[in-house]
Amino acid sequence: MNTNNTQIRKNVAELFRLVEQASKPDRCILCGKKDASICYSHIVPQFILKGIAEKGMVCYGQSLFDKTSDFIQTRKGVKNAFTFRLICRDCDKKQFSNYENPDAILNFETLPNDKKNSVLIEMALKTHLAHIYSKVKSLKFREAVYHEELQKIHNLGLPTAFETDIQEHFQYVNSLKKSRKSTSFTFDVFYNELLNYEVGIATQTIIAYQYDLNGNRLFDPKDFATTDLVKYFYLMILPHNGKTRVMFYIERKHQNFVKPIVEQFNALTQEEKLHFLFISLIVYDEQFYINPIL
Repeated sequence: MNTNNTQIRKNVAELFRLVEQASKPDRCILCGKKDASICYSHIVPQFILKGIAEKGMVCYGQSLFDKTSDFIQTRKGVKNAFTFRLICRDCDKKQFSNYENPDAILNFETLPNDKKNSVLIEMALKTHLAHIYSKVKSLKFREAVYHEELQKIHNLGLPTAFETDIQEHFQYVNSLKKSRKSTSFTFDVFYNELLNYEVGIATQTIIAYQYDLNGNRLFDPKDFATTDLVKYFYLMILPHNGKTRVMFYIERKHQNFVKPIVEQFNALTQEEKLHFLFISLIVYDEQFYINPIL
């Protein structure tokens, strides 16, 4: 590696350090405690990541496609892989305990309905928190690099796309927190299988489909005029101990808004469904982790 590339790496690393520092909140997003001990929380549980790691390392999905991986570190140790800093240690330990254990992943079908609902809520909640952190970091990065351009937008009284996304994810967080107190089941689950093999990919993410399987538009991500929430599907791929839990679900109150793609998905064979979910992950998201050998 030449001297110029080495300096670019150092500059990028320093910029990301400052961005991360600026992204840390002064209070816990979940409990609201000010000056709480904000921790590094994993999106995907560590026991899942350890299973797909090679010598303790995993790669971010973007490393498959993104040329910026020449300058941005896309290989991480399990301890630091896709963590976010928005919640305190107490919330991290207590509010996700239902799903962050192998038994909940491997034996989900045997859980009572209220426990199943809690597991699905916790996975969805942590996913939105992770996306908030990602959007906040992206916003802080742009504020550092494109300060004058963003200031012009703010002077017009207009929010940036990232600010709109952040507000929307906060709405989901608040809605899911309320769902914990409800006695009704929160979600419709379209795919839930424990595959009899362990894949080298793990994710816990959300997907907003712009088109159905026939190419008809479901929503326009550039349309900021609408006040409706984007209707997110949740996709979980969690390999562990020779098995892989794959889940695909949505909040029940949103299903009618995405009915075409739900009906099309339900009409697929099991093999086609898995293929569709994998392609969805590649097309719509890069927040997944892979074994470095892949």
